[in-house]
Amino acid sequence: MAEEIYNAGNADLENINAFPVDEDGIIQYVNKDMLIGDILKQYPDAALVLMKCGMHCITCSVSTYESLDQACAVHGLYTDDITKVLNDFLTQTLAGEAAEAQE
Repeated sequence: MAEEIYNAGNADLENINAFPVDEDGIIQYVNKDMLIGDILKQYPDAALVLMKCGMHCITCSVSTYESLDQACAVHGLYTDDITKVLNDFLTQTLAGEAAEAQE
């Protein structure tokens, strides 16, 4: 059975190597200072991850001017953990799409 591939957003897959990588090899697509609205605009499937983490207000108008760090504080979540989960998800999906595009 084929592994399900998610379309994690509108990332520029040709410049995927321009993003910093942490010590675990996870590409840093998002950071704590990014606005929730901007994250969702660039990576629409990040909404799935945020909702699974307990951030069900992703469609709220506040998300357009609230940073990931601020949203985590409101929801009682650790920003570093959420950022790592988001970047891990995006690394798995977008890096896979970039590899397929190069083949």
